[in-house]
Amino acid sequence: MKLKNNKNKKGQNFSLDTLIGANTVFEGSIHSDCSVCVEGSIRGRIEAKGEVVVGRQGKVEADIYADSVVVGGQIVGNINARSRLEITATGRVTGDIEATTITVAEGGMVDGLFKMMEDVESAYPQLEDGLSVKENDQSDIQSQSDPIESLPQA
Repeated sequence: MKLKNNKNKKGQNFSLDTLIGANTVFEGSIHSDCSVCVEGSIRGRIEAKGEVVVGRQGKVEADIYADSVVVGGQIVGNINARSRLEITATGRVTGDIEATTITVAEGGMVDGLFKMMEDVESAYPQLEDGLSVKENDQSDIQSQSDPIESLPQA
């Protein structure tokens, strides 16, 4: 089954080529050049160059590596989303999460660690240049005195 020219909630085009139906149990690894939608159960590993969507009834016991991940069901495993992760109000994640952008709706739950990755392209590269300190500029940096030390002693 291949659905093309669909749009996700953000209005971006995506191509869905794998659907695990509500009455399906799958064990093993899934590798997809497009997107994966899980309405049933998966145990194993999921790798997708597109989006992985876990529907409300979806149950996943797997590590997930994808461009973006939307969680409406349950995931037990680590998630590595190259761009964004969205956990809806019905989403439940037990595992560590790595993503550039993380959104958790009210009611969504996570039991694990969050790690924010840097975006490959900065929206404001001029700010990054101004924030970096060169080695030879470190002598110009003066530390301010501690305001507590400057208080009169009783």
